[in-house]
Amino acid sequence: MSVADVVRERGTDLDRGLTTEEVKRLREQFGPNALPAPPKPSVIKQILAQFLNPLVGTLLVAAGIAVGVATMGHEPGGPRGLARFSDAIAILTIVILNAFIGFYQERKAEKALDALMKLSAARCKVRRSGEIVHADARQLVPGDLVLLEAGDKVPADLRLVCATELQTVEGELTGESTPVEKQVDAAVPADAGVGDQVTMAFSGTTVVHGEARGVVVATGRETQVGRVGKMLSEVVKQQSPLEERLDQFSAQILWVTLGLSALLFIIGFVKGVVAWHVLLLTAVSVAVAVIPEGLPAITSITLALGMQRMAQRGAVVRKLAAVETLGCATVICTDKTGTLTRNEMTVRSLVVEGLDIEVTGDGGHAAGEFRAAGETMPALPDAAKQAVMAAVLANTASLLRRPGAEVQLTGDPTEGALLVLGEKAGVHREEAMKGRESLLTIPFNSARKRMTVVTRERADGADVVVSRSKGAIDVLLPLCTKCLTAEGVVPLDDARRAAILAKAEAMSAKALRVLAMAERRLGDGAVDRDEAERELTYLGMVGMIDPPRAEVKAAVEAARVAGIRVVMITGDHPITAVAIAKELGLWREGARALTGDDMRAMDDAALGEVLPQVRVFARVDPEHKLRIVQLLQGRHDVVAMTGDGVNDAPAIKQAAIGVAMGRGGTDVAREAADMVLQDDNFATIVEAVREGRAIYRNIQKSIFFLLSSNAGLCIAVFTASFFSPNAVPPLTALQILWINLVTNGLPALALGVDPPESGQMQEAPRAPEAPIMGRNDWIGIMVVGALMAAAAMVIYTLPIWAGSTPHEAERSKLSMVFTLLALSPLAHAFNCRSRTASIFKLGVFSNPLLVVAVVVSGAIHVMALVVPGLQPVFRTDHDWTATEVAVTVGLSLLPVPAIELAKLIGLGRPKAPAAA
Repeated sequence: MSVADVVRERGTDLDRGLTTEEVKRLREQFGPNALPAPPKPSVIKQILAQFLNPLVGTLLVAAGIAVGVATMGHEPGGPRGLARFSDAIAILTIVILNAFIGFYQERKAEKALDALMKLSAARCKVRRSGEIVHADARQLVPGDLVLLEAGDKVPADLRLVCATELQTVEGELTGESTPVEKQVDAAVPADAGVGDQVTMAFSGTTVVHGEARGVVVATGRETQVGRVGKMLSEVVKQQSPLEERLDQFSAQILWVTLGLSALLFIIGFVKGVVAWHVLLLTAVSVAVAVIPEGLPAITSITLALGMQRMAQRGAVVRKLAAVETLGCATVICTDKTGTLTRNEMTVRSLVVEGLDIEVTGDGGHAAGEFRAAGETMPALPDAAKQAVMAAVLANTASLLRRPGAEVQLTGDPTEGALLVLGEKAGVHREEAMKGRESLLTIPFNSARKRMTVVTRERADGADVVVSRSKGAIDVLLPLCTKCLTAEGVVPLDDARRAAILAKAEAMSAKALRVLAMAERRLGDGAVDRDEAERELTYLGMVGMIDPPRAEVKAAVEAARVAGIRVVMITGDHPITAVAIAKELGLWREGARALTGDDMRAMDDAALGEVLPQVRVFARVDPEHKLRIVQLLQGRHDVVAMTGDGVNDAPAIKQAAIGVAMGRGGTDVAREAADMVLQDDNFATIVEAVREGRAIYRNIQKSIFFLLSSNAGLCIAVFTASFFSPNAVPPLTALQILWINLVTNGLPALALGVDPPESGQMQEAPRAPEAPIMGRNDWIGIMVVGALMAAAAMVIYTLPIWAGSTPHEAERSKLSMVFTLLALSPLAHAFNCRSRTASIFKLGVFSNPLLVVAVVVSGAIHVMALVVPGLQPVFRTDHDWTATEVAVTVGLSLLPVPAIELAKLIGLGRPKAPAAA
């Protein structure tokens, strides 16, 4: 839209701005220039939501039945008073504890839209009724005439009507740190992306150079930042793979629980041996035996401990499930600038006549070497130093030296890179200017594409005036008539000119930004602008780039070996993006690159077909990033999205796991993310993948341990129900809860922090639809459960109570079975550490926490057997004989040889990774 169209549509007077009455009317029409605060769930709703889990509901029903049975009466010899309600109290305590653990995690309410509001400028200069006033940015309305200057934060989306060398940094929206030159009268296509709309200044971006006036065309939700906010609020966060699997697992356990309990009740009712309320209590016991009550707490604690380990490695996890989600990631979509690259321009190449010099080091340190033909140069030749001098003097950036070789740059990143080049070459701008008098500066702008500085200085014993220029090679070279060589200044003939341009094109093909340097010695008279930039002597050129981080290439290769595809999504030029991708090893044979324009021309079906081959998306807008993530998820990929800008936030939130940068990232990206990298190090993501896989495997170990132990309880209780309670006294609900939570809980937690198994990063990513427990796992669970139950039935049938009273025999059997089903899982816990490796190969003491957990759990159970105050509660008031101890301990070890045999025949071996 042209300036005239904007003025006509908005009714803005470019000399006086809007009147007070017009501002008031427009504010009532459009509202404040701010993003609306998102609704937040109430505390009550969040607490109540914790009880909607099917397993929790089943336990609540079981607690209600236990209360009802305890109220109706009690068995002869059973507990009295409040002890009658011990089953119900124990069940309710576990339910409430798990609910508050979940509530605590969910109270980390999302703050992404709040962070977006912080991007709005607090104050701004605006012309109203002919006067310039400092107004609250929230009070701007469409049609306001805003004044901008260097250092300002743009308060709303503006159509520029007047600009003088205006440059803005739009990294918050595009992800790119290079300043964008703005042009008032440029022809911009209607479908141009954000980065190409050079006639606009967007809300939340920063002015780094020049000044301008602009008419407000969008405020609040209608700005580009606001559109990101709307997308963010509309994104529905998908469940993590772990959450999905646990939900499915809970549903399966629920149906098994209901089926077994109903079957047990029906069989008992038909037999008519015991009263119906006793049958209900028995059914409750079966339900409690099947349900792994400690699983939610153990899962949360295992993930929380994983969070602590990740924080020590520089990754702060904001949401528990995100820890393991990275472990099954199949695609990592990553921004380029600041994530794969250093987010600082660095000179890589210095080319003078007859010499191609490689520059080492980075753009943030003065340390570096110069190499020619692979050999380190002891010093730069004079011709090269002369070229560097021109680049350093024709410069408006500033450099602050810090301890060591580190430097801090202020100003344009490109010019800062040239100052760092000078530091490496021993050409320091401050020292160079001490003997020079600045006479004239002709600034850089988008039309001229060059900058010139004229100084008076002392040379060869006389005062001379020297003009030095730097700029685009295609602009500066036509102004040159001579060329500096090792032999001196020679005419710049067509052959030399063609060779220079060919070299510049080769450098550009490597994604290097090329700048040329030139100079001219003038007379000692008045300095003329035209004279300063004609008949120049070409000195040389530099090639610079925002280089990849040193550690990223190895991290990308590690991801590939782990079966994870890394995709670059950037707002940068495709040539630059592909060059970086090749340097990092992202670009494989058959890879493709797509631009935002390519994506606009493709529907979802066409884009989905080529997605597996695409390694680079360039010149993309926020909508494109979100679309890419959604299409990948439609292909059943588990997508991790990394980024640091506002433009990344919707895709970060949409992804299964969003990863934001902590140092260079925006508040919006960090608040939308599941994980924040404090060191902005892409390699930390690979460590997170490793940790995520280890955590998921440990959760599987804990679940296998709990379910196999519960299977023994369930089968034992279910089998005992077919016999007379006098001959086969059944376990009570309290005893089952004691085994599930008190004696089994600590080993399950210790398995959750088991050291990672070797080779996990050579396995294929876990399929998103894969169940938590596979077929072999379920076979193992049933085998172990059957062995434990069989051992319990053996105890019931042993003829070692001859001569005992019925009460003594009943208490003796119950105590032994109670202890067997408590100790057998403790021995079995060591089996659960690996699906393939023998416990003797792993070493019993390689997980010292598990050893401590087993010893402590065993000691706690012994307390229930010997403490007089606990014996009536657990019905363990019985004096043990040596035979009973030996039989109980011996039978409790049965699962160990069974699982060792399964490992020996190769059950549960992992699959190899597919090519990524």
